[in-house]
Amino acid sequence: MSDPPVRHIAIFEPDPSGHRMVFVRYILEAIARRGGIRATLILCPEASQTAQVVVMREAFGNLLAIHTVPDPDPMRGPLALSGKLARQIGFARRLREAVTTLRAQGEVNHVHIPFADDYVLFPFAMRQRPFGDIPWSGIVIRPRFHLARAGAIVPARREDRVEAWAYRRLLRGTTLRTLFSIDPFLASQVDDPRIVTVCDPADITDRTPQRDWLPVGDDATVLLAYGYVDHRKAIDRLLRCAADPSVPKSLVVALVGVQDPAMHDVLQGPDAALLRQQGRLVEVARHVTDTEEASAFARADIVWCYYPGSYCSSGAMVRAGQMGKPLLAGTEGLVGHLTRQHDLGLTAPEYDDAALTGQLACIAGDAALRTRLGTAGERHFATATGHIFGDRIVTHIAGQEADA
Repeated sequence: MSDPPVRHIAIFEPDPSGHRMVFVRYILEAIARRGGIRATLILCPEASQTAQVVVMREAFGNLLAIHTVPDPDPMRGPLALSGKLARQIGFARRLREAVTTLRAQGEVNHVHIPFADDYVLFPFAMRQRPFGDIPWSGIVIRPRFHLARAGAIVPARREDRVEAWAYRRLLRGTTLRTLFSIDPFLASQVDDPRIVTVCDPADITDRTPQRDWLPVGDDATVLLAYGYVDHRKAIDRLLRCAADPSVPKSLVVALVGVQDPAMHDVLQGPDAALLRQQGRLVEVARHVTDTEEASAFARADIVWCYYPGSYCSSGAMVRAGQMGKPLLAGTEGLVGHLTRQHDLGLTAPEYDDAALTGQLACIAGDAALRTRLGTAGERHFATATGHIFGDRIVTHIAGQEADA
């Protein structure tokens, strides 16, 4: 028996950080374009008060309702496998309770979970029908178990076997309709037609940048590190390499985004002090607006995507490509693989400062190289837009598009 027409979608995104709510907004915009569907966004009380959610409520009016659930894990952060399982059990329980409540109030035709691998992968692998007869879909952001087979460089990890098992079990689910993946290699490595590739989206080119927004000289070569500034992005090594005498003195490091308090010692250390003294370190240590984001990428000459130990996609990579800016990235994971495969920038091995410094000096000193690499990125990410992302997801959910 086929599913009834989708008229009401419940979307679960309890965490407003990063670009999570941006994904939700793209999906809601596609729902509004399509017409005939309304949505309820299930989130935690704190998230319901954030600026992104307030703007969406105003923009979508009667198409969007809000349902809040208690946050089962207000102290999110990196966890071992046992901790991930406990966290996901808590989120899955809250989500099922919310759907039960919504269903008692009226019809719910579909449940959609952006960042499904963060919230429900393991508990839903054990439940073929997590919402009874209600179909569901989700987006997976950072699967890793398949990357080595796809040609990416990833260190061996015991948890990959557990993750592969969880995905196999998840795909046995009788009410799972579509598993969207922003990883372009998952569908080719896992034989299941319900895995549908979508772009990792950004719409940075829709905004008019102010190229003089960053306080740097016209002759500066700007390397942009964008987003939450923390140890994951190897900022200590960026500053150390930028301060090396072999790197052109025209290079200016721009750190744009909220700074983790744990970065205090690095940002007050000798390398940062030297770069400040030379006028080669610029910091915008706060949340920035969409226009400011576009302005930062417009003025950048190089975008930093060197994140040792991170193997999934990167919003900064997509934004750099859309703005025609080359990357300096690590060799490992999805970013390293895509950078090499599509000539998006230069890469250096993880934990090799000499190689990283050499690549930084090379790309900072060669404007023609930067132009060539940036052009390749612009071509590759030309269709990675929020419009395409949202429409592909909503069309599949509504059941009127064959897998492409």
